[in-house]
Amino acid sequence: MITDEAFRQAVKAAIAEHKKNRNIAFTWEGQTYWIKRRLSNGRNQFAKSSVNVQFYTEVARSTIAHRLTGLSPEIVYLDADCMVTRAAGENINHWMKESISEEEKMDILFRVGQALGELHQAGMTHGRPALRDFLYEDGRVTLLDWENQPRAENKDKCMALDYLLLLLSLFREPYAEMNYIEALEKGYAEAAGRETRGKARAFLKRHAFIGNLAKALDIFHMKDVEAFSKLYRYLAD
Repeated sequence: MITDEAFRQAVKAAIAEHKKNRNIAFTWEGQTYWIKRRLSNGRNQFAKSSVNVQFYTEVARSTIAHRLTGLSPEIVYLDADCMVTRAAGENINHWMKESISEEEKMDILFRVGQALGELHQAGMTHGRPALRDFLYEDGRVTLLDWENQPRAENKDKCMALDYLLLLLSLFREPYAEMNYIEALEKGYAEAAGRETRGKARAFLKRHAFIGNLAKALDIFHMKDVEAFSKLYRYLAD
């Protein structure tokens, strides 16, 4: 933890300058940091935990993930109203739009899949992994947003849901080509094996009605429905 009073004052000054923002970037001694405040994200809170529960859950789960795997950014400053981490690069959607080679893009997605696999091998799940939650910089992947608690008691089911949600987030993007999907899956399999993929596929088959409904609704071109339809066709058909 950073205990320097000047750093604490820099955090307070950044918050004062951006009073309504939940996430704030600021620079101190040449290093960029991110502040995450104990505030609502502005989304509908129906069926979600309170702001306090979400914040303290994220602090606890992020700390555990960092110590187990190093995938979560280290919390360098913490008080009752915010936590601060060092910046760890841009998210995956940024990199996929950059003018870099196809090989580099496939390698990044491979590392994303590998990161989720390493997390699962360490006995943890994320709860809502999406490409926007993964940062990449200089060959290193970092995973953010740990406020979501596991969706089930059964760890295998939680891993299967993580797997499906990460693939779903890729299918939502216009660059969801087969080589990218395979690169992500290959990275996961290298870190954690293929057992979770089989369980994810079985989960979709058990919920075939939803998959068939999504396919039937393809004609309306609703982004999330189309993404689920593509996921279902890919894994379950």
